[in-house]
Amino acid sequence: MDATAPPLEPETLTWLKHLPEAVVWLDEKGQMAWYNPAAAALFPDPKPLGRRLEDWFQPAVNESRLQELINAGWWQGHPQRNLVGLAGKRWRWFQVTQAPFKNGQLCILNEVTREYNQALAYHSSLEVLSSLLTQEEKLEALFMRVLQTAVAVVPGAEAGSLTLLEQGEFRFVAQIGFAEELTRHALSYNHELAWYGLGEEAWLLGKPRLLVAPHIQERTQQYISHELELFEQAGKLQELKATITVPIVLQGRVMGTLNLDSLSSTEAFGSESLVIAQTFALQAATVLYGLLTRRNLSERALSDALTGLGNRHALEENFPKVKAQAERLDMPLTLIYWDMDGLKRINDQYGHAAGDQALKILATTLRSVFRQEDQIFRIGGDEFVSLHLGLHLADVPEMVRRVRSAIHVEVSAGAVAVSALQDLSAALSQADQAMYVDKRRVRNSLEL
Repeated sequence: MDATAPPLEPETLTWLKHLPEAVVWLDEKGQMAWYNPAAAALFPDPKPLGRRLEDWFQPAVNESRLQELINAGWWQGHPQRNLVGLAGKRWRWFQVTQAPFKNGQLCILNEVTREYNQALAYHSSLEVLSSLLTQEEKLEALFMRVLQTAVAVVPGAEAGSLTLLEQGEFRFVAQIGFAEELTRHALSYNHELAWYGLGEEAWLLGKPRLLVAPHIQERTQQYISHELELFEQAGKLQELKATITVPIVLQGRVMGTLNLDSLSSTEAFGSESLVIAQTFALQAATVLYGLLTRRNLSERALSDALTGLGNRHALEENFPKVKAQAERLDMPLTLIYWDMDGLKRINDQYGHAAGDQALKILATTLRSVFRQEDQIFRIGGDEFVSLHLGLHLADVPEMVRRVRSAIHVEVSAGAVAVSALQDLSAALSQADQAMYVDKRRVRNSLEL
């Protein structure tokens, strides 16, 4: 390097040699005539003198398109904001600063791969959202676009999958690098949460989790043993070296998971990978939110304004889905009809604000007592309905006892085991009758 060094003062030359950024000097022909050690580490050719930078670097034309490069020469192309990419196993990106010097150009290449990848993720989010709002594209196709970009951009990712919460199960809706059979399977909420492994608080915050071999295989055997054969065959379980799981959180609820995998190294993912993976989980949440808005199925349309629970319309939409799931899984489905006693007395004595507060307290109590997968609805006034997949009728009295012990107002409840032939109207009528039997029993016990 010294034999062809540009005529610089010794102090300046020493300073350039020790810069952590790559520095090169191009002569009047645009050929490399000097470079510092940091630049030498970038070049695949051990003898780069006399070569041109465009032999290795290509300018980015549009940052929202991965690897969209131009064919013109490095100088003639005028790269956007002097951003250039170095090809390899995974693209690296550099911001170029140029200054005329001694009939040539002195160039400093500052690596901005992390910043570029994050920007690319956000650009991709906007493109997906734009597509969502302007055309009728299938949900699976949108999620596949999210996953494809994530695997391409997140450092270390070689494969991946994406799940969506539907009817209490996380269904695989997209996969890259695995067998197509994977998208025909689903995991229960509790199994997916256990596989995630960081606890419910981190789960609801959308915190990325990194797991490496052999812990991947051990956790699968421990928590997903019933699907072990599937993940060994379709999910390449024994080949997985590292995996990132990021919960997709929408309006305070986990609606799916993004999984990114390495098949080659347990050290494939660093802190940068976790940050960018979380960006793509937010992108998936954007897709979900946009889809719900476009189809007029947002939470506002399906929820009770006072308590935040599902409303009667939400119950009517969810009941057949949960019932079909119960039949498919051969699990019991229990519907409980709840009524808060004395709401009129509270309104008359303390005002409607106090009555509203009592209803909110009951809603909060039901949420805290019930399981994560249970569904709760306020269908009008002081009446609530809850759906419990996998709950036997014999277990209802204990659940009612726990609700009553956690609240200061009287509550009546009636339950019905939903049969395959029952529609929602019939189930509600039967549970309503059981609730009035319970109400009379409570009233009689108080009079005694």
